[in-house]
Amino acid sequence: MTKNRRYEAHYDGLNDARIAQAAATLAPTTLPMQAYGPAEIEWKRPGVPVWAWISWTDAPATRIAAEATGWNDRVVCVEWEARGGRRSVMVWRNAVTRRS
Repeated sequence: MTKNRRYEAHYDGLNDARIAQAAATLAPTTLPMQAYGPAEIEWKRPGVPVWAWISWTDAPATRIAAEATGWNDRVVCVEWEARGGRRSVMVWRNAVTRRS
């Protein structure tokens, strides 16, 4: 089978642009499972509206509007809508406050 060279450069450029866009998207950091402690996580749907401080791999922490969907005495699972879909991370409980 032969390669269609007419569109090769075009599609290579599109692929490179998608890779650059994915690399430029900030990735939130989540707590490891060892931080959760011995208490079970209580899950709740729909989530509770909260303000949460989210840590990022390549940027300072930011306070965002989110929903708390699970928690225990140490950690809270927060979810929010972001470009590209819904995101969720585990954060320390003291990084979360209720929204009204």
